[in-house]
Amino acid sequence: SGDKFYIVKEGEVVCKKLSKSGEQNEVARLGSGSYFGEIALMTSKSRQATVSAFGHGTLKCLSLDRKTFKRVMGCLSEILQRNMEEYNKFQAANI
Repeated sequence: SGDKFYIVKEGEVVCKKLSKSGEQNEVARLGSGSYFGEIALMTSKSRQATVSAFGHGTLKCLSLDRKTFKRVMGCLSEILQRNMEEYNKFQAANI
């Protein structure tokens, strides 16, 4: 499972997920202000996608370890939970 939460400060990342046929399919592109890694920190699930830099520009991300994430983001857990439920609906629709 993942152990960090990331916020994209500058640049863009691409999120890919392995299909049943073994291909890496792009499921999202995230830019400045977007975040990822929260599902693995809020649940016991492993990472849901592979995230990597996109394009040739600079990528800067901020990160929080699990302990800091829970302390700082705890008050936002309801919002993160709702967003996670939307992600799960998206996943179910694309199976």
